[in-house]
Amino acid sequence: MPKARIESVFNPRSIALVGASDREGTLGDIIRRNLEQTGFKGTVEYVNPAHAEIGGRTAYRRVRDLPGPVDVAIIVAPAKAVPDIITECGEKGIRGAIIVSAGFRDGGDAGRQLEAEVKRRARQHGVRFLGPNSLGLIRTDVALNAACGPRQPRPGRLAFVSQSGALCAAVIDWARGRQVGFSTVISTGVGADIGLGEILDFLVHDPATDSIMLYMESVDDARRFMSALRAAARVKPVVVMKAGRHAERPDAAAFHTGSLVGADDVFDAAMRRAGSLRIRDLYDLFTAAATLGAGARVRGRRLAIVSNAGGPGALAADHATDRWLLLPKLTEDTARQLEALLPTSDARANPVYVRADADAEQFASAARLVLEDPGVEALLAILTPYALTDPDRLATELVAIAGKQRKPVFACWMGGESVASSRDIFAASKVPSYSTPESAVDAIAALALYTANQEQLLQVPEPLGPTSTPDRAAAQAIIDASLEAGQEWLDPAESKSVLAAFGIPVLRSVPAHSASEAVKVAKQAGFPVAMKILSPDIPHKTDVGGVRLGLSDEASVRSAYTAMTRQVARLRPDAKLEGVLIERMYGQGEGREVMVGVLRDPVFGPAISFGLGGTLVEVVRDRAVALPPLNTFLVRDLIRRTRASVALQPLRGAPAADEEAVEDILLRVSELVCEMPGIGSIDLNPVIVTERGAVVVDARLGVMRSPPEALPYSHVAIHPYPSNLLGSVELPDGTVARVRPIRPEDAAIEAAFVHGLSEQSKFLRFMFAIHDLTPAQLSRFTQIDYDREMALIAVIDAPGGEQQIAVARYITLADEETCEFAIVVGDDWQGKGLARRLFGMLIDTARARRLKVMTGVTLRENARMLDLARSKGFGLRMDEEDPTLVRMTLDLQAPPRAPDPPAG
Repeated sequence: MPKARIESVFNPRSIALVGASDREGTLGDIIRRNLEQTGFKGTVEYVNPAHAEIGGRTAYRRVRDLPGPVDVAIIVAPAKAVPDIITECGEKGIRGAIIVSAGFRDGGDAGRQLEAEVKRRARQHGVRFLGPNSLGLIRTDVALNAACGPRQPRPGRLAFVSQSGALCAAVIDWARGRQVGFSTVISTGVGADIGLGEILDFLVHDPATDSIMLYMESVDDARRFMSALRAAARVKPVVVMKAGRHAERPDAAAFHTGSLVGADDVFDAAMRRAGSLRIRDLYDLFTAAATLGAGARVRGRRLAIVSNAGGPGALAADHATDRWLLLPKLTEDTARQLEALLPTSDARANPVYVRADADAEQFASAARLVLEDPGVEALLAILTPYALTDPDRLATELVAIAGKQRKPVFACWMGGESVASSRDIFAASKVPSYSTPESAVDAIAALALYTANQEQLLQVPEPLGPTSTPDRAAAQAIIDASLEAGQEWLDPAESKSVLAAFGIPVLRSVPAHSASEAVKVAKQAGFPVAMKILSPDIPHKTDVGGVRLGLSDEASVRSAYTAMTRQVARLRPDAKLEGVLIERMYGQGEGREVMVGVLRDPVFGPAISFGLGGTLVEVVRDRAVALPPLNTFLVRDLIRRTRASVALQPLRGAPAADEEAVEDILLRVSELVCEMPGIGSIDLNPVIVTERGAVVVDARLGVMRSPPEALPYSHVAIHPYPSNLLGSVELPDGTVARVRPIRPEDAAIEAAFVHGLSEQSKFLRFMFAIHDLTPAQLSRFTQIDYDREMALIAVIDAPGGEQQIAVARYITLADEETCEFAIVVGDDWQGKGLARRLFGMLIDTARARRLKVMTGVTLRENARMLDLARSKGFGLRMDEEDPTLVRMTLDLQAPPRAPDPPAG
């Protein structure tokens, strides 16, 4: 039902225009004319209390006066009338609305109260709505223009979703002149009810849409948005543009990471992890969307360029280097063939230059040879029209080459009218073409980034394994004690104790509260030592002279204590001085200083940063950001994106630093922030890395209270792999099946499992004829979001690896309280009690997630499923619309039934 209500909003067959008008220039008139002129085939009814007829058609005074229910009401009435209109929609059986009216949260306190009343009435009557302050909805596949914009977009396969109504209208107008078409245009308005997450859920299943373009200004529910975005990006390219890139963090001065990493860095990290493509401006937005929509993909960053002119080829090569693309040298075999074809050219060079007077066959042959080179992953062909060139023939030859290759081909035919027909040839064959070398390279670089982000999407970090046995209780005790004392920051000694509890190597800090105690601690640590001021009010100790290094004897320690405490007291008379920290000097060869940080973003939760460290971090500003949880693949990518990665290599005679030790620290920091929601911020600076390992020399951890009722991992934007659900089931014949949540790499065994089902089992599971899973279905079934869905698979060992023998799954519906389940067992494994045990584990998982209702639907003839549901306490009822179906419902809040006996 919730999905059907969303469907009724975005794909309606009948509409009521509430506030319809024939007075020119009014919103009611603009939308009415758009509905009429585009030729929408569905039913359209008009509602206006002041008119009995509008545009020659009957108008009804109230929604309740309509002759029958419609799918969606488009509301352009005054804001104060909207709550009653929503009530009438619910009473009339209208389950969807698009509120174009303004005057809600943009109208001050009174408007916010009015918006809250609209939401209350909508929930009360089961109405889902888009807006308020929405520009409306356009669906070109059904000739629906229910928007108040002045232009109708061209039909296409691209969906555009915008949180700015004004930008919607501008983008439609801009796109028409650039031959860009849309399947769907959705203006979210303020998103008081239906948000970006549910819109993405609709579009990912929309057969009229091949790619999705988002313009965003804010995210309200990061977990819901990330879940939907990751689900969409697994199936269709998603391009995102976000405004507000330079907003500053309010805690920027409190710690190094806060001053280095802004909200936009975190948003970037979220988009990368979601497998989408982040774009900075409107031109790039359309370029990338059109390129992705044409089906172009690149497998890597190695680009070859073929050009009939030196200047454009050189411009493309320069820009490619700026955009982190690689220009590989061609192989000897390719070079020999090019020398025979182009005797006056440097055949080993990339770009490859073809003479300006070369004919179409020569140019095409050069392009084909370069494209076939094993070191090349994409080709950019650049043509500058000369008197003797035939752009259309060259375009036709290039299209023929592209059609025979799996590697992508991009064209840049420079010029205007003389190459316009060539661009039509490329467009008809879905070969991406561009007017300048720079725009072509930008598109290719965007595709390379998209490919890299898709690899991040597939990552499902698991626990660190037996090498990691964190002492969570010890860490929590330190955090609790600090919070009880009213402290938001742990001192360095406490911070290092928490780090050590998670296996992170630290240089031990011991507090001393007098000169004599400092001498005693230094003797125990062993000279030489470092001394650092201890104060909760001084985050950056070097700023006030609060660090002394290389103290080699008792006298220097005593003298340093006195001098340093006096200096700090003079410079910061407001600070509370608690003494000093004594640390043994760390001198293990040629050390590099790096920094690891964590900040708590108000939208996306914890974010981990890495870069060069030391006292000049704010000057160097080297950082890359990633969202936890991390695994080795993600950690290596994080390091690779920084200048620190170069510093870890052999440097000026010094051996390479131990990068694996850095990776281990980052993995353990990821584990720390996932497992300890009370950690708000982390500064590890410096972390000194040598060829023998890495150690945290200075640390500062911020702490915060976490809601006691919060679900595990609710503080992170991406739910970690739920390793707590690993289990096993022993079958009557002694076979032990392992049970675990599904992973993306299970695609092969999932496909084999479905392929091996009998036609009867497939029909009972899917309720329609199916042979094998499509790639999109396979992706959907194996790349799941553990926060709102679960798939438990049972596997056994088999020749060549694991064999899947059963799966039970649920997905949470839009109300976030109800989940829908499905379960199927391989034919050879039925009747062994496996379904009962697996189903019980799935129900327990849903209860642990605090879901309230589990539902399912099956065919009346599926007697075994119905018996199993009854045994688990499900209520059964005939489907109201299809008598061949039975709906099963379980109250998850009711006391659970006694546990099932062992299988068999």
